[in-house]
Amino acid sequence: MAKEYCELCFLEPAQEDGLKVSSKKLDIDSELIEKLDLSNIHEDKNIDKILLSITKEEPKNKDSLMALRCRVSHSIVQKISLIYKQFSKMEDIELSEMLVILLDDSGENYLRIPINEFNKKRSFIKKVFCWETIQNMQSKNNIKPFSAEIISEFNSSLSNLNTWTKNKVQGSSQLKSYLIKRGVLLKTTWSLIADSSNKRILEAWNRCGEGKFQTSYIKKLHESYIKEYKKAKTIYKEQTGKISGWQPDEEFLKSLNPPQQNKEALLTLGKAIRKYLTGVYKPIRFESDLESKFESFDKDIEDEPENNLITKIDSTLRSSGESIIKKLINQDKKKWDKDKSRKLAWQLYSQGLSQREIASRCVHKQAWVSKLIPEKKIAESVAQDAAIILLRVDNFSSLKNDIYGIERLVESLKNHLINSELNVNGPLLKQLIKEAIE
Repeated sequence: MAKEYCELCFLEPAQEDGLKVSSKKLDIDSELIEKLDLSNIHEDKNIDKILLSITKEEPKNKDSLMALRCRVSHSIVQKISLIYKQFSKMEDIELSEMLVILLDDSGENYLRIPINEFNKKRSFIKKVFCWETIQNMQSKNNIKPFSAEIISEFNSSLSNLNTWTKNKVQGSSQLKSYLIKRGVLLKTTWSLIADSSNKRILEAWNRCGEGKFQTSYIKKLHESYIKEYKKAKTIYKEQTGKISGWQPDEEFLKSLNPPQQNKEALLTLGKAIRKYLTGVYKPIRFESDLESKFESFDKDIEDEPENNLITKIDSTLRSSGESIIKKLINQDKKKWDKDKSRKLAWQLYSQGLSQREIASRCVHKQAWVSKLIPEKKIAESVAQDAAIILLRVDNFSSLKNDIYGIERLVESLKNHLINSELNVNGPLLKQLIKEAIE
């Protein structure tokens, strides 16, 4: 039995801490299922068009829209899983955290629509999840869940629903923001190099470049790449009718100046641009005359007499963290009057409770807690800011020419923030959050 049009993919708590993708059959009108044979058909663009037509012609009909929501949920999972597979080995990304952002349709028949009027006792009203409701949300520029946004903007004459959904996932500003903070840009290396100016290329290479290539070599290579890339892409489009999927072949590589035997230099350049644009290492100019002696963050702590270094680290993390966390808490405080559970969740986190315990106390799913309090994301921001300051300290100054050493430093600072065993008052991150709440 096919399930694309009858079963919805959604997130639910796993047995262990975390989330998993499950599916459930929605209560779709049996006559519609039988008429279009939905229980036996896999992805079909003609069925998509028919369902969309019914949805718009009968704006109060929830069943045809339900079938489309099921259909869309499968494409969302497929695309996010593909992105995770491509980048998870290189970057610190979590599949569940990515899914929480966009797989937010739980399959309900009704939506809770916020009320803007201040004289209302209730802040939400329930409305049937149908096309009429989506249009109402669209007029107020507040469409949720993500599946509703996808369907509301879909034009069957321009694209099939599967491609449209995957393009919407890749173009999501929330997903991009999550990935960029973890060093991932959803662009191919080839378009990334082509879209970069000479100035960006030089800055990226000087600050984040690795390998044997000199700056003058990279500058010359990039200039020839821009020229030849435009020609190659034009030919590719004429031959295939597509604008995506191009790869540099042997002929293209030989046409560059200097000629290339393989993709090594271009891939290395692309990696430097990604690091520079995503701020993984911040824009740091590395000193070529220093030799890195860094072995591990923990060893430096142990070697420093009288724990002066630990004090310096904690002081720097506190200084960097206070402003970042205060800004984050102040933004969320605006929602506390309407939703008391948000404040409670922050308080419970600062007291050391787990996500599962917080979710239970706040009567929410664990995914809600994970999205509200992105622990790793906060720690990453604080650690990166603190690392820039610590690089000026003698103990860490030798890291300025060691990209991987800096990466280890940032990772160790993150762990120190979240799992600090050196502070009797508990992890520093939770202390800072507690202070910001108070």
